[in-house]
Amino acid sequence: MSDIYKKMKEKRDVWYEMERSNNEQRMLAEEYYKTELMPLIIDYFVQENANKVSETCEAMVLTLGTSYEPLVLSISVLKPKKVLILYTDKSHNLLDDVIEFTKLKPSQYVATDVDAENPLQLYRKIKNAYERWGRPKNIYVDFTGGTKSMAAGCAMAGSAIGAKLIYIAGNFLTDLRKPEPGSERLYYIDDPYAVFGDLEREQAILLFNNMDYVSACRIFEELEQRVPGTKEYSALKYISRAYNAWDSLDINGAAENLSKCCEIVATEGKVDKSFILNSNIEKLEKQLKAIEVLKIIHCSIETTKDKSEVFNNIGFLIANLYQNAMRREKQEKYEMASLLLYRILEIVEQKRLWNYGIDTSDADFTKLCEDENVLLENANKIISKVKGLTEWKELDKKISLLAGYIILAAVGDEIIKTKKPGKETDIINKLRSKVDTRNNSIFAHGFGFIDREKYMEFKKVVEDFVNLLCSIEGINKDELFSICEFIKL
Repeated sequence: MSDIYKKMKEKRDVWYEMERSNNEQRMLAEEYYKTELMPLIIDYFVQENANKVSETCEAMVLTLGTSYEPLVLSISVLKPKKVLILYTDKSHNLLDDVIEFTKLKPSQYVATDVDAENPLQLYRKIKNAYERWGRPKNIYVDFTGGTKSMAAGCAMAGSAIGAKLIYIAGNFLTDLRKPEPGSERLYYIDDPYAVFGDLEREQAILLFNNMDYVSACRIFEELEQRVPGTKEYSALKYISRAYNAWDSLDINGAAENLSKCCEIVATEGKVDKSFILNSNIEKLEKQLKAIEVLKIIHCSIETTKDKSEVFNNIGFLIANLYQNAMRREKQEKYEMASLLLYRILEIVEQKRLWNYGIDTSDADFTKLCEDENVLLENANKIISKVKGLTEWKELDKKISLLAGYIILAAVGDEIIKTKKPGKETDIINKLRSKVDTRNNSIFAHGFGFIDREKYMEFKKVVEDFVNLLCSIEGINKDELFSICEFIKL
C-alpha cells in the first residue's frame, strides 16, 4: 500500500463521516473533498494509471458535465499539450475548478460552450479544433462528462478524426454522488470503426477484385489509420496503389508501391504465416521483377532511343499488354481491349522484322533483300490476291501493321508461313478483315463500335499470332502471362 493511498484513505474516511443533513454541512463536505481529498486522488490516479499512457498526448478534447473530477484526472495523467473543453450553460461554473487543478496555461486550452442536445454542433467544433491544430496524430477524446448526446457527438467526432477514445470510471457512490476515492481508473474503448471495420474491409476487397483499385485503396488507407496493431491494411493499400499504377501503365508508380507491399508481407510473414498476402508473396516478388524489366525497357527508350532492350524482353511487354486487355475484357470495355490487342499484334510484326535488322519506324530494306525491287515485287504478288488492297508503287520506310505482315510473308518468315505454300494470302486476308474492324471503331479511325462477338474474333487472331511467336522465339508464354495477371484477394 503506497503512502499516497494511506493518506488518501485517512481523509476519505473523514469525508465519509462528515454530516450532510443540511446545505451548509454539504458545502463543508464538498470543500473538504476539494481541498483535502482531491489532490491526493489526483496523485494516486496518476500513480496507478501512468503505465497506460505510452506516448505523448499532442491534443485532447473533453466534455464537461456536472463533475469536474474526471476531466482533472485525465488531463493530469495524459498531460496534453493542447486542450479543448466543451461545456454547457449548466457546467460552465465548473470550468475554473478544472483549470485550477490542472494548472493549464491560457495558451494551452480553449473552452467553448455547446448545446447539450446537439451532437452535430459538438462534432463540428471538435473537427474545427482538429483542423486548427494541424491534424495531430496523437489526439485523445474523453467523453466521460456531459449528457448522452454530448457523449455520442464526442465519440462520433473522435472516431472520424482517428482519436483514441477514453473515459474515467470508478465505483460510483449514489448517496455521495461521487466515485469512491481511489477507485477511479482510465479506460480505453475500441474505436467503433475498428469494430465494424470488417464491413469496410469486405467492401474494399470486393472493389479490389472488381479492379476498382482507386476506391479499394481509399478504404484500405482509411482502415490503416483507424485499426491499430496490424500492417495488413498497409500492405493492401500498397498493392492497390501498385495495381492501379500498373493498370494505367505507370510503371514507376507500380514498382514503388509493389516494393513497399512486398517488404511488409515478407517481414510480417516471417512472424505470422497467415498474414495477408503471405501466400502470394512468391508471385508478388515475380511481378516486381517483371515491373523492373518494364522499367528498364521504358528507360532505354526514353534515354538512349535503343530498342534492343524492348525486343530482348518482348515477352514481358506482350504479357503486360495482354493482361491489361483481359482486365478491360472483364469490364466489357471491348473497344479498349481491342486497342491493346491491336498493339500486341503490331509488336509481334515489329519483333519479327527487328530480327532481320528492320526498324518499322525507319526501315532499311536492304537488310531484307539487296534489291528492294525484288522485295517490292514479291510483296505485290501477295497484295494482288488480297481483296481491297492496291499494289505498292514503292516500299514505305514507315511500316504499318498490315504492311509489316505482308513483308514478312514476302520473305517467308515463320510467323506467316503455312504448311501449304501459297496459303499465306489467306492469312493476310483474314488479318486484314479483323484489323479493319478495329480500324473502323470509335477508338481508332472510324465511328463504329466493337461488340463482344467481333472482339472475340479479333482476340482469337491475336492469340494465334502470340502463340506462334512464343513458340518460334522460345518465350515461356504461360509463365510470363501468369506473372502479369493480377491476384485476387
